[in-house]
Amino acid sequence: MTKLTSLEKALNLLDAVAKTKSVGLRDLAAELGFPPSTTHRLLGVLTNSRYLKQDHETKKYQLSLKFLEMAAVVRENLDVIAVARPHMVILTQTTSETVNLAFFDGSEIVYVDQVANSDSLLRMFTRVGTRAPLYCTGVGKAYLAGQSTGFVSEYWRAAAKKKYTEKTIWDETALNRELDAVRRLGYAVDNEEMEIGVRCVASPIRQHIGSIIAAVSISGPSSRLTSDRTPIVGELVRQAAGKISADLGYTKKGPVLP
Repeated sequence: MTKLTSLEKALNLLDAVAKTKSVGLRDLAAELGFPPSTTHRLLGVLTNSRYLKQDHETKKYQLSLKFLEMAAVVRENLDVIAVARPHMVILTQTTSETVNLAFFDGSEIVYVDQVANSDSLLRMFTRVGTRAPLYCTGVGKAYLAGQSTGFVSEYWRAAAKKKYTEKTIWDETALNRELDAVRRLGYAVDNEEMEIGVRCVASPIRQHIGSIIAAVSISGPSSRLTSDRTPIVGELVRQAAGKISADLGYTKKGPVLP
């Protein structure tokens, strides 16, 4: 029989508490087959970490509200994907280009959904599951443009920067100039900064309280997303992001970003 790790024991314990809703130490140890001392130690760690709470009178344990907080985050993210999908499909049909949905994770973006242009043979970095930095991607710049100047400056100082192409932004002044343009236009452009031959246009998605939770983008070969066509596509992306934001409950009509 394979010996369980401490993490596996803790996860089994959480599952057991969730099934019983409220349970004492001895019953929990008997259910799991763990020594009472091991069970007590795990309960202490999980309670101190706020995953469990103990009733002071009955001494029984139950799941804490932390799981409700975590579930809300997961549900919110799933809601964004479900809400954004129809608008992404329409955007692909309208432009004949690949449409991406990205979430933000610290100083990176993560592509979480995509409606691809099946006719395109170009292999792009915007595949689902791919991570990329903020400073040289359309979706990243769309996010940064909605943050304070102090936030952007702190991000730039801390970011691990890499020059992916000769067009990659490489100084804070250039980044701020780009972000000013994003605020003015309502969409951001990655002009072959991550991959030569690929241009992306992106706009932020806001949740009901107004904060930017994701971004939608169109990516395609720069031979199709030309400098003349980019403003037209950018406006379509901006409108789509605004509709997704509205469906998520965002109602404020800002003068710059949707």
